Amino acid sequence: MKTAHVVHYIGATSKSRSVVASLVADLIEERFTVTIIDISSLSTVNQDFPPAWLARVLGHHVYPQAFETELARLGASLRPLNGPSDVGEVKAEHENSLRQALRSELLTYFRNSSIPAGREAIKLEQKLSQSMTAVYHALNTLWKEDLPDLVLIPNGRTSRQKAARVVAETHGIELQLYENGRATKNGYYRGTTQPHDRLASQAEVEAVTKGLSKATNKELAQTWLADRMSLGTGTNEFSHSWNNALSRGPQDGPKTAVFFSSSFDEFLAYGPMWNIDNWSHQFEAFDLMMTILERQGYQLILRLHPNLISKSRKYFHNEVKEILTLQTKHNSLTIHWHNSPVNSYDLVGQADLVIVERSTIGLEASLMGKPVWATQASQWDQIADIRQVLSPEDITDEIMVPWKTSPLGAEKFVSYWVIQEHALRYDWSSWSSWNPEKAPLKMKIALLAVKNSWGHRRRLMAIEWAKWRNRRFMPPPSAQQSQ
Repeated sequence: MKTAHVVHYIGATSKSRSVVASLVADLIEERFTVTIIDISSLSTVNQDFPPAWLARVLGHHVYPQAFETELARLGASLRPLNGPSDVGEVKAEHENSLRQALRSELLTYFRNSSIPAGREAIKLEQKLSQSMTAVYHALNTLWKEDLPDLVLIPNGRTSRQKAARVVAETHGIELQLYENGRATKNGYYRGTTQPHDRLASQAEVEAVTKGLSKATNKELAQTWLADRMSLGTGTNEFSHSWNNALSRGPQDGPKTAVFFSSSFDEFLAYGPMWNIDNWSHQFEAFDLMMTILERQGYQLILRLHPNLISKSRKYFHNEVKEILTLQTKHNSLTIHWHNSPVNSYDLVGQADLVIVERSTIGLEASLMGKPVWATQASQWDQIADIRQVLSPEDITDEIMVPWKTSPLGAEKFVSYWVIQEHALRYDWSSWSSWNPEKAPLKMKIALLAVKNSWGHRRRLMAIEWAKWRNRRFMPPPSAQQSQ
């Protein structure tokens, strides 16, 4: 039988146990002998359930042995990976990619558009670097002695994930990546392309979907879109607080242009291929486009991304400042803030034009037949029928003329996502009595008991405090008419 090593640690995906147990079950059905390489002991930040006794005190339960018990029942072995006593250096040809992965992880951790200066960031970078290097050498030693036929690594972006990836590639082992589902709520991704690699992903769309007809692509895409638009139950995690959509087509009156912002810092963490624009700040492009569209008689609407709630207070304040400055330049601009219950799909339905930074709503708008402009790199920018404007020179009266949109590219890209999904065989109820993705406040507080540094515990508290304040934001009186 062929052998497969699954590199794993809790927190690698938001549904780690469910994804890995489902992955193992699928591999065993494919007649692999499976070993889980658990690198949790080499973690700098631990993401797990609180202790079982604390969960009981708070009226809940965790099942600490359930994961290992299920792996054993499936027939997989669990192999903890410990760091070598003498770490040493990484190979010169791997330094740049590992450094980029480390930077990506730091940007994700601090939830800001830059890595802050100061002792906290320096200390965290040192610890992450040590863990990454330990994983690099420990896996190199393991695979010198025990070379599997297949290695599966979560995502492949952050420091330890990247370390595992470059070592597997050095040994010439067949490599696959796994991650939470991108297209379905109860699925996981498994493929040969890193999920956030926008160039490699789009380059393989034709090959992956070549056996599908246009009718099948359309059916898959429309089913996906309907699920996204299903409030509170679909794959759009932000829609649970939105109103039901009231309309699906442009309304009588002025032509309407709807602008959608996105999470800027998140994509900075994904690497250089995402930073291809020449804008000095997020809303510079929107400002220039609004000036042209106002002159052409369009009604302007701006929808702020709901994920702004989860950002650091510094990031949040900077964003709000830019938005209010934008409004002073365009007095007729209607703003729907991040915490507004307005349904984004309703806004798309009413729009004559849709302008996005890179948000998935642009892909959805293209499926709905709307002309879409994107001001930054996106996951689908080379496949969907959109126009990309990446610098001030790109924005002209001519470029802002709408066209009859073809949904075929967007449909093909969504099909590419959908057909790479594998069904999850487990959900959160297999491991705990509450859903960690919708944890009650007392269980969020209980996470402070997970073994971590006091610095990280303070950051967890700061994140929840920032979310609470960001969620309750009210615009200043001069802007409230647009709320």
